[in-house]
Parts: sequence; C-alpha cells; structure tokens
Amino acid sequence: MTLALDEKVAALERTFDAAEIPHAFGGAIALAYYATPRGTHDVDINLFVPASELGRVLGALAPLGVGPPGEAARRQSERDGQLRVRWDRTPLDLFFSYDALHDACRERRRRVGFAGEQITILSAEDLAIFKVLFAREKDWRDLRELLFAQGERFDRDYTTGWLERILAPSDERLARFRALFES
Repeated sequence: MTLALDEKVAALERTFDAAEIPHAFGGAIALAYYATPRGTHDVDINLFVPASELGRVLGALAPLGVGPPGEAARRQSERDGQLRVRWDRTPLDLFFSYDALHDACRERRRRVGFAGEQITILSAEDLAIFKVLFAREKDWRDLRELLFAQGERFDRDYTTGWLERILAPSDERLARFRALFES
C-alpha cells in the first residue's frame, strides 16, 4: 500500500529520530507553517550530518522502501552535498551539512504539530535563505508570501547577514532579496 505524502513525512520524522540523525524539513512542508500552504509532490529534508554519512542515512531509509541511488548519484552527493532518492513515486531531496550555515539551521529548527504528530522544520529565516540560494521563480513567489505573512516576526538581519556571507556583493539574488522589503 502506498502512503499519502503526510504519512510519509511523519514516517520520515520517526525514522530519522530513531536513527538519531538530526534533520529538519524544508521546502513546501516548512513553508506551510510560515505562509499560505502550497501543494508539493516532493519532500525536502535538511540532514545535519555530512555527505560522508550517506550510508547511515540510506540504511535508516531502507526499511521504508527508499531505493538506494546509483554510484554516480552517490559521488555527486559527496561533491554537491545533496541527493535525490525516491520513496515509491515521491522524490526525497536530501541536503547534507557542509557549512556553518547548516550548524545555525540545526540550532534554529522548530518542532511543530503535523498530522497528529510532531515534526522538525527549518526556521522561517533559514528557509528563506535556501529559497534565495535556489532562486527559482517559485522560490521568489514563496519568499514574497513568507515575508508578507511573517511581517515583523521575520529576522531580516539574520537572513541578510548569512546571504551577505554566502553571496558576492554583486550577486543579483542578494539585490532581489533586499528589494522584497521595499515592495
């Protein structure tokens, strides 16, 4: 029997907790707690372990029926710090830690109610940072909605500080993010 997306998210939370793999959901799952929810077909998971622990992560996911990636994908995950695997037809995007930003994300993550259970999500500010870095059109729409919904609760200085550390001063993503506060 194929599980619904919310059942998979809850099962992933239990799995990572049991395996003592620190994590937080990002993407549309986290966005739903900070802005108007939107549909999604994938699950973004920030794993606060390095890509060198891929074997441990895949070992935890295997009992759920998550298939292992090919050798090329494994090598790419070590190089890029991210990997897409599938649970049935559901893509799971795994993001590994490799920067001090990830340490900050781990410290700022939140526990929230989800489908009768508790899950761990990124903070609004950390979610915004990743949205700016990916910079797809849907990310900019999500950012406008998130900033509007969060209003004064949003820690602009924290977010801008990390973006200034990560991006070159001339990077158009930084200018576009700053412009969101003036619109």
